[in-house]
Amino acid sequence: MRYVAPLIIAVALFCGAGALAQAEEKATVAFLKWGDSSNVGLAEKAILDMLQAYGYINEAERALLDEERSIEGEKINIFYGDALFDRMEANVIIDEALDKGADVFVTFTTQMTQIAYYAIREFIDPPKLIFTVTSGPYITGVAETSCIKPDFVIGTVPVTNYEDIVPLLLLQNPDMKVAGAIYSTAQRASEVGVARIREIGESLGITVAAESIAVTPDLYQAVENLANQGAEAIIVPIFTFQGFNLLLSISYDYGLPVLFSAPQNAYRGGTIGGGFFGLYKQGAIAGNMLIAHLDGAMDIAKTAIYESDDFAFAVNLDAADLQDVEISQALLDGAAYIVENGETAQGVSARYPEVEITLPDLPLHERRAADRDFLAGLECTDEIIAEQQAALQNAEE
Repeated sequence: MRYVAPLIIAVALFCGAGALAQAEEKATVAFLKWGDSSNVGLAEKAILDMLQAYGYINEAERALLDEERSIEGEKINIFYGDALFDRMEANVIIDEALDKGADVFVTFTTQMTQIAYYAIREFIDPPKLIFTVTSGPYITGVAETSCIKPDFVIGTVPVTNYEDIVPLLLLQNPDMKVAGAIYSTAQRASEVGVARIREIGESLGITVAAESIAVTPDLYQAVENLANQGAEAIIVPIFTFQGFNLLLSISYDYGLPVLFSAPQNAYRGGTIGGGFFGLYKQGAIAGNMLIAHLDGAMDIAKTAIYESDDFAFAVNLDAADLQDVEISQALLDGAAYIVENGETAQGVSARYPEVEITLPDLPLHERRAADRDFLAGLECTDEIIAEQQAALQNAEE
């Protein structure tokens, strides 16, 4: 009899260890957002599409996730955190994710990526960080280049080429001499963007007056100042802020068209949106990275950050009408889509403002083979790392 208790304890300990092992096998992934937007929504949808295609989430779990509700799923736990455009709240959701034992942080936008990275970078074994909708990982110190980066960091970068965006001002008005720019000194990508806009504008014969804002109400004074300086349009660099609708409302009063540096913003009410076009695709690639990591099929340390610079622009005739602005035929002819009466003939929606927003219809084995081949093409070889190190050294000299 005296051996029964130890036997029971041993069995219990064995079962407990097995249960712990099973629990450890089910990863916890934290989706961390700086705030909600259609740009983030495109990438978010793509990642969930990938997880569902690979069987990590079922239909019932997907329905909850579409409502941004956290789940303890059959095969994966997903925690949702939204910072609501607030740095203090960003720190709160990061702490929550760590408390829940998140193995992976999936971050959306440069702001959230930067905050999350600096919160965990000194950990001995930090959660993996997979970012998307993040244009500024290099200027914020998250990574130096696509292959020179911390071992736990990877993601996708939509490259914004202002060389393609600023000329849209002249495509709308070939005689334009003065444009106004609005940016935030609190967002590094925004500062870099407005500096580049000024350089390109000068090369095209356009003087770019710039006004910075710290809080949303600053927009009233900023737009007034730009109008007083003779601005004939407003251009906004890559910039995450809550004053989108207020800026548009003020622009109606001054009759100033607004050019945003993302085509998706044309559906939100921007007169013109030009820039990177393919956020769903970038989300799908981030989803590919996440799944390959979960499957143990990818070494994040040896895989490059993915970059692409697909460009397009769109126009919103409803906004132009409110601003009493006539969109040029050149813009209408080149637009990827045109918003009129709140709709587009191209089937683009306000919630997902891109043309292609579904995964290719493939059997799982074909999808897996194609996805693995794609990631294999992102290998950070010794030669690539040496080239990038040399480029960094040359830039410092």
